[in-house]
Amino acid sequence: MKFTNNSRIVKFFNAIVLPQSQVLGILIVSSIAAAVAYGPYMKFVTREPEVSVIPVTPQKITEWGGVPTRVTIGLYINSFPVLDFVNNDFIFDGILWFEFDPALISLNTVSKFSLERGDILTLSEPYTQIIDNKFFARYNMRARFKADLAYQLFPFDDHRLDIILVNRTIQPSEMIFRSYSSFFVIAPSIRLTGWEIYDTAVRTGMIKSDLDKFELQKAVSYPRAVFSISLRRSGTRNLLLILLPLFLIYFITLFSFAFDPKTHAGTIFGLASAGVTSLLGYRFVIEGMSPKVGYFVLSDRLFTLFLLAAMVEFIFAVILVRIGHLTPWIKIMRGAAYIMINIVFLIAWVYFFSRN
Repeated sequence: MKFTNNSRIVKFFNAIVLPQSQVLGILIVSSIAAAVAYGPYMKFVTREPEVSVIPVTPQKITEWGGVPTRVTIGLYINSFPVLDFVNNDFIFDGILWFEFDPALISLNTVSKFSLERGDILTLSEPYTQIIDNKFFARYNMRARFKADLAYQLFPFDDHRLDIILVNRTIQPSEMIFRSYSSFFVIAPSIRLTGWEIYDTAVRTGMIKSDLDKFELQKAVSYPRAVFSISLRRSGTRNLLLILLPLFLIYFITLFSFAFDPKTHAGTIFGLASAGVTSLLGYRFVIEGMSPKVGYFVLSDRLFTLFLLAAMVEFIFAVILVRIGHLTPWIKIMRGAAYIMINIVFLIAWVYFFSRN
């Protein structure tokens, strides 16, 4: 099919890439992208796998042939000296306490607790007292731990931190932990930069590890208590620092489609090549702000998408500069490429959020 510069389709595709049209396109694409991201940003969704805790049921107690000693456990967190989600490093200062019947179990047994996925850095001598004929013991402690975090939607990610206390020196048939949500308290004065506490929860029970998958009698089990803190991002600092430069580079590079190679060959080539080099350079900035994981997070996918778009624009710019003038078919191809790049971005943007 033969087209002329006066054809309606040629005029349309030529007009769609003009600077004033691209400014309108930026507003439309940005609005759609913001609308898609608004839901995940406002809604709290954590993707961390739930820590396994096997509940101690009446049937299980019947199997054991005796009632285990119930030890009440609670945790009060004073502060988080380290709250580093990028490097998965957390330190908290707090008070861990126990309450139990001293006639059924000794403090020496109860005090042999440990922290899963972490270490107790400092632990005070127990402060003890009798409350309503129950033995109450509390410890001042500082502990460092790591969490099994999911970063797929970084920097839109919310998280749940699990502080896991166990006692590996005793069987659940002899002792189990008991706790309630009110026994897990975070000091009201705590201020977490960039994060806000969404919810807290406590689960108690036991954990069982099969030593031989063919002989279930060969197993190890012990009491376990999980104190969970749900945290959501507050503010837009990370979002703007990571996403805003990527979007600016993406939209500015698209302006390479707006010029005539006969008079602005240098501008076309400069914008297209600057897009590729800017993205490659900004990759080092993103890497320093992103979590160290072995899979692609949202910012990685977005960077890869924009880099591919920049490469397409660069190749098209080289061809355009090489030809040196705009034919009707080149105008159609240029406008179609501009539209397709934006459509592919929006489809991918929706997909990135919907698949998680």
